[in-house]
Amino acid sequence: DYADGFDTRYLLSFGPFEIDPGEALPISMAYVGGENFHQDVNNINNLPNDPDEFYRNLNFATFGENAVWASRVYDNPGIDTDGNGTFGKMRICCTDSALMVDTLIEGEPPETTYVEYTQYNMCDTVWYEGDGVPDFRGASPPPPPTFWLEPSVGAIRVRFNGLQSETTKDVFARMADFEGYRIYFSRDERSSSYFSVASYDRENYNRLIWNNNKRPDPGFELDGIPLTLDWLRCLYAESCDDSTWHPLNFSRNFPFTYREPTWPDTVPDMIMYFEPQDFNASEFGVSTPIQKIYPDQPYPSSLNPDSVAQEELTPDGYMKYFEYEFVMEDLLPTVSYWINVTAFDFGSPDDGLQALESSVTLGAQNAFPLSSADEVAEEDLKVFIYPNPYRMDGAYRADGYEGRVETDRPDDRVRIIHFANLPPKCTIGIYTLDGDLVREIVHDKDISDPTASHDEWNLITRNTQAVVSGLYYWTVEAEDGSVQIGKLVIIM
Repeated sequence: DYADGFDTRYLLSFGPFEIDPGEALPISMAYVGGENFHQDVNNINNLPNDPDEFYRNLNFATFGENAVWASRVYDNPGIDTDGNGTFGKMRICCTDSALMVDTLIEGEPPETTYVEYTQYNMCDTVWYEGDGVPDFRGASPPPPPTFWLEPSVGAIRVRFNGLQSETTKDVFARMADFEGYRIYFSRDERSSSYFSVASYDRENYNRLIWNNNKRPDPGFELDGIPLTLDWLRCLYAESCDDSTWHPLNFSRNFPFTYREPTWPDTVPDMIMYFEPQDFNASEFGVSTPIQKIYPDQPYPSSLNPDSVAQEELTPDGYMKYFEYEFVMEDLLPTVSYWINVTAFDFGSPDDGLQALESSVTLGAQNAFPLSSADEVAEEDLKVFIYPNPYRMDGAYRADGYEGRVETDRPDDRVRIIHFANLPPKCTIGIYTLDGDLVREIVHDKDISDPTASHDEWNLITRNTQAVVSGLYYWTVEAEDGSVQIGKLVIIM
């Protein structure tokens, strides 16, 4: 078989199945690997005489973790995929105080105390197996916030609301694992062009505890989810109000040693140190340029906007507590900018899952740092166009003003003349001096659209031909019948 090119190590068998003509049979499999499998460099010496000892020196821990994750991704635990009311298999895990006792049984030791009932509101449901219907859904970041762009001359205000980002529970962690936001900025919509201009993340710290039994060598291990500064002080400082105790006062070389007074002498001290989760840029307007729009707004009485008082909502019906803003200034007014706001979590440290972030490009919006449609109407601003004159030797494409992502198109198909200070709904006409219509553009946008006051002409005529050099004039007719007229020079 080897001589014929067959390798039975990769021969898989499924079935038997009956498949009728035209039918498809999906077959799912997981390819599972693991780290630190070999724990002893001399273990090979146990073969072939002592296979049991060889096996004992192998570490299947990460293989097991990865197999469990594959199972979770294939069939998400606790998710009713087909809507038949079955969520899979679960356990109810309770705290000790959830078990309520009536009385001690006379003459019996305390451990035989009769349990009268259980306080289920102090218990948690842990799903460990799915409903048998495939989901093929892996771990995911928090949903990105809803955001709006509000342009002005030379600046763009980014307003966003993070209700869903901060309260949505992770499908695997079963908790809201939101960590923070990032604001990205670009001159075009390519993912490689975006870079972060501002971020916010909660102040919390990872706890790394010394494990003397860690294989192959003793060392520090990440323990649990990140903990807030207040929580750590309550755990390890003299009191919860001890402002002198700080987790970053300790390091790997100078760790923190902790011992619970009730521990017996046989229990070793806990040795640990702490690392910040992300940058801990958590002080609005101080360590991050992102600011809360309503800094004094208390946490909402309900997470359902229909169930809260009117004073807890913004004029457009969003919860004030989750409203944020960031202003980008000193921008070139005549070029387009792409902006997105993402949300990220702290991952799943116990399972080795890194932090996840929502897409940088999905849902991105673009705007010009020019007067908004509201400002145009309020101040009765007049339409203007640029560049005027349009020069073929202007090197607009080489300087990045046009055709930034259309690298496969010729120069005469990426040219742009911009119209600014437009009404949200109007008709743009370009004419020759003889009155012949060269091109008509219907501009129809909602006033809330950040590009409602802007549109473009690609210098292509209504007959799909490239325009020629000459003097033209343009008109902009608004819905109320008012017309603005201007001249345009094209030098090809």
